[in-house]
Amino acid sequence: MAGKEKYSAAEVAAWLTEHTGADTTTARRAGRTVAGAWNAREFYASATCPALVRLLRAAKEPPSDVDRLAEALARAFRVHLHDVAAWDPRPDWRKEIDA
Repeated sequence: MAGKEKYSAAEVAAWLTEHTGADTTTARRAGRTVAGAWNAREFYASATCPALVRLLRAAKEPPSDVDRLAEALARAFRVHLHDVAAWDPRPDWRKEIDA
């Protein structure tokens, strides 16, 4: 499947390096995670945002910028991420459904 990958980890990492204050090693790690998720057709904030939060923390930027960064990244690569603005970093803290 290596030849059929639509999203390149190197391209995502380069974009992240250019648009954040992150070092190249951290951006490469996040780029691999994001591109891997997208190539597996995981277009969800839950598959994308944790890597971006780690990247923002490493770059000494506020993790609260994750929605802005995820939206800009998705637009740059023409991807529609589901639930970006509603992403909850701790989805397990609420139990809304009684079993």
